[in-house]
Parts: sequence; C-alpha cells; structure tokens
Amino acid sequence: MMKIMRLKKKKAMKAARLAWSVVRFLLFFIIGFVIIYPLLQIISKVFMPVEQYSDPSVIWIPKSLTLTNLKAAMIGLDFWPTLGRTTVLCLGCAIIQVIMCAIVGYGFARFRFKLRGLFFGLVVVTIVVPTQLIFIPLMVQYRYFDFFGISHLIALFTGESYTHYAKNLINSNATFFLPALFCVGVRSGLFIYIYRQFFRNVPKELEEAAKIDGCGPWKTFVRVMMPNAKSSALTVFLFSIVWHWNETMMANSFFSTGNKPLAVAVQTLADAFKSENLIASIVNSGLYEGVGRNLQAARGIAYGAVLLFLIPPMILYIFTQRFFVEGVESTGIKG
Repeated sequence: MMKIMRLKKKKAMKAARLAWSVVRFLLFFIIGFVIIYPLLQIISKVFMPVEQYSDPSVIWIPKSLTLTNLKAAMIGLDFWPTLGRTTVLCLGCAIIQVIMCAIVGYGFARFRFKLRGLFFGLVVVTIVVPTQLIFIPLMVQYRYFDFFGISHLIALFTGESYTHYAKNLINSNATFFLPALFCVGVRSGLFIYIYRQFFRNVPKELEEAAKIDGCGPWKTFVRVMMPNAKSSALTVFLFSIVWHWNETMMANSFFSTGNKPLAVAVQTLADAFKSENLIASIVNSGLYEGVGRNLQAARGIAYGAVLLFLIPPMILYIFTQRFFVEGVESTGIKG
C-alpha cells in the first residue's frame, strides 16, 4: 500500500513539474512574442515595396525586396551626420559617467564622513525625481550659464546685467556633458548606486595590502579598485549609452532643429509623417513613383527610420550581452 502511495505521489510530482514547465514555456513564449512582434513587423515592412502594403495576399513575407524605404528614411533623418552627432554625445556622456560615478560610488562605499547617509539619500532622490520637475530651471541655467558666479562678479564692476557675460550652452553637448561630469546626468544616481554596491563587497584586505605597499586612497582606487570593477564599469557604460540614445525630452529642447540627435530626428520624422510635408518632398525626389502613394510611402519611411534607430544599440548589445549580464550580477542588483 505504501509503495502504491509513493508511486502515485511521484507521478503527481512529475505531472506537476511537467505542467509547470508547459506553463512557464507558454508564459515566456507569449512575453517574447509580444516583445519581438513589433520588431518582426518593422523588418518585414522595411524591405517590402509600398504597393504591397495594401495587398491582402502579402502578410509577412514580401513578394519582392526593396531598399527604397531605408534610403528614403536616411534622407529624412540626414542619417550619417545625425548618427555621428548622436554617437559623440552618447559616448562622451558614457565615458564621463563611468569615471565620475565610480569616484562618488567609491567614496560612499569605503569612506566614513559626516552626513554620509543624508548625502546618499539625496543621490537616491535623484533617481526618483522625474526630470520634468527641474526642466525649466535647467533651461534657464543653460541659457545664461554662470560658471561659479563669475558673470555676477564681473557685473558688479561693470554695472551691466550678468546675462550679458553669461554663456549660452543651448545647442551644445555641454548641456549633457556638464551634468554627467557632476554626477547629476541621466540616471547618474543609479550608476552611483551600482558602483557603491560593488565596492562595498570588495574585501577590505585588498585596501590594506595596497596601503602597506604605500598606496594612498587615490592610488588604491585607480590601481586596485577600478581594475576589479571592470564588469560594473561596463554595465554603467552600456546603460548610459542606451539611455542617452533614447533620450528625447531634454535633447528636443536643448538642441536646435539641425543639430538634434537621432532619437529626436526619428520623432521629428514621425511628426512630419502626420502632416506629410517632408514625406511629399521625399516622394517627389524620385524614390517613389508618383505622389498618389504618400500615405504608403510615409509608412515605409517611418518603418525605415525606426529600424535605422534600432540597429546601433542592437549591434552593441549582441557583442556585449555576456559582459553586461556578468556586470549586473556582480553589482548585486537582483530581481
């Protein structure tokens, strides 16, 4: 009797494990499909001639392939110059944040000083507070930028307004580089937290050994801590690039029309798609036959622009995903 009960229990456990495996597979399949479906649709439509968009016999696989949509999107985005500006902006901010946030995170993790808890609480607040709340003060500050009050000091002697001597930083990369330099840039609070979590887990024996070898705090940080924080630095670097790549609100306000990064250019192209002004000029350039297909051409251009915007971060992720996962695990970020 006991053997029969054990056999039934084992069968029930096997059935439960099998059922859970099936449910888990279906769950991941549904989530994956929801995420991948838009990308598959974009790829299908980009290389599909616009006249096949309204063909009921064509759903996913086009009858013929074309690069017209990509070429038109590149014209609308002014792709190569825009890509170059965006790459410089993202790489510059990422490199600055990797270095400066590491210094701040190391300070919070390994040094004890007064009001350390309060200051770190303020760092956490920068993660929580949305940028929209400080957007207007930022605009005013960058429009009349007074570095350490120098403009006010000069104005005291000349009698003129300080705005006469203030520097206008609008439409320059400094609007992103300066916040990154002082650790208040895009997601800098999170990056400081990542570094702090890593440095807190580094054995104290490493610091003690470096101290015995004659290394001060700065030398210890450069020669001992940072070489061991490569995975965390790579995580911060990738996060910074992706978030700056996708940033639209501040970039749309801080840069003029001819100097905006790729994300804003795609958004501008989408707005033009609604009014069909830019679309009509592209259609008339000869890439599409006739102006009667403005709506279909606009859809093709929109799909092409989105794909061009997605390709660089996708390539970056393909080559760095293993290191990225290792970096996230080493920082202690769970869930």
